Amino acid sequence: MTGSPGPGLGELAAEVARLSDIAALNHLIDRYLAGLDERLASSASTFASTPAAGSDSGSDSDSGSGLGSGPGSGSGFDAVWAASLFTEDVELLFPVGSHQGLTGADGFLREIMERWGRTHHHGSLASVEPDGDLAAVSWSLIASHVHFGSPLPPQPSAYFQIGGRFTGVARRTPDGWRFARLRLRIVWSTGSPPGGVTEVDARTLEAADFRP
Repeated sequence: MTGSPGPGLGELAAEVARLSDIAALNHLIDRYLAGLDERLASSASTFASTPAAGSDSGSDSDSGSGLGSGPGSGSGFDAVWAASLFTEDVELLFPVGSHQGLTGADGFLREIMERWGRTHHHGSLASVEPDGDLAAVSWSLIASHVHFGSPLPPQPSAYFQIGGRFTGVARRTPDGWRFARLRLRIVWSTGSPPGGVTEVDARTLEAADFRP
């Protein structure tokens, strides 16, 4: 007596390709979230290591940390980094503003991120649905934003924290998967928002998700 035939080589190849796409999309999400924190730290370190005009370069810094002392130079957020994450026609819709197109996407994110001394973005397990060369992606987020001048751990931080959900569409490109659309919908917040931010874009509070 023989068992039922298993999947053919074509089916196995298709499943391997699907799992490979899912892994690549999850890696894209991880690189994006980690990059926000790491690039901000890079910007702050570059700023702290550059002496101000007329200052004594040999003098001790205020804290020795290079973190939380003031806005960075933007060196951490650049066009190469943005191109590793986004398509040429990317659409970004965030609570504090929106942007379309790869050109300027680095500056758009830099302006948002450099309102803070330090940040920590924690994403949930993502929902990833590849369909050919497009994929719907979504994941929950808790983001903690530490104000400039806040003491380093283990002292309590002065922070602004949000909880919400990213939804978006990724597209396969010759260089790999890239985000074509991203939206962050805020569900809750606590702490003090950055100076000048008194409201959010109402579209980010809507429930509908992006779909391919």
